[in-house]
Amino acid sequence: MANFLIFFSALLFLSTPVSSQLNELFFPGFKDLSTDITLRREAKIKKSGILCLTNDTSRVQGQAFHSSPIQFKNYTNGQVFSFSTSFALGIVPEYPKLGGHGLAFTISTSKDLIGLPSQYLGLFNSTNMGNFSDYLFAVEFDTVQDFEFGDIDDNHVGIDINSLNSNVSSTAAYFDDSSTKQNLNLKSGAPILAWIDYDASENLLNVTISPNSSKPKLPLLSFNVNLSAIFHEFMYIGFSSATGLLASSHYILGWSFKINGEARALDLSFLPPIPDKKKQTGLLICL
Repeated sequence: MANFLIFFSALLFLSTPVSSQLNELFFPGFKDLSTDITLRREAKIKKSGILCLTNDTSRVQGQAFHSSPIQFKNYTNGQVFSFSTSFALGIVPEYPKLGGHGLAFTISTSKDLIGLPSQYLGLFNSTNMGNFSDYLFAVEFDTVQDFEFGDIDDNHVGIDINSLNSNVSSTAAYFDDSSTKQNLNLKSGAPILAWIDYDASENLLNVTISPNSSKPKLPLLSFNVNLSAIFHEFMYIGFSSATGLLASSHYILGWSFKINGEARALDLSFLPPIPDKKKQTGLLICL
């Protein structure tokens, strides 16, 4: 009987997906971590440890997903877990004030998205936009106003569910220590910290951004949504980005993530710097 119990326990352990044990990520830069990140299309990890989703070439796209899926739902009751993620991004336009098109933090059933560049951000194409069966969640950092998707301006943050017609969006901004709203230029070329927090007990999603390492007390976006109807039990997490006729280099400097807890804090001063613009050529190069 004892031997049977040992055998059964071992079999149960081996049959459990390895990804179910993975509930926290922490990448303060991406040096020597390429085996944990699946890169698609133009995405590259540079020697400096910075993740470059796209350079400033026109009409390209790049994706970077964690190689293993994350368990997002309790298999016994089908309810989504709370989660938290933080990442530092940088968008450097080819020409000042003329960026395109942006990047998005993405949770998807696949790490190989069948998307298009330009306004689609590599997330969707013209035939699968708005399909509920896509099971795709994204928070976009959009630097082009696309009227077909109802964009409010060319410098906004939006929450997207199965579509690039954002469920809610706001011009990029943060709240300072006095709770005063300060505008923030996504394509300034300076690093920006973002936090995305989902409280499953309240069905509340908050998105916060800041040019500093400290997290503002007030979020930029708050959206009531039950993600249990959108997420599968296991989902992939990562980033997608694209350029259009106008282009930007899109960078991720660092990234943290946690299920049922707060993602570990990132300090901008300890993350790889955004590459300098090459003055002699007028081009932006991923270094």
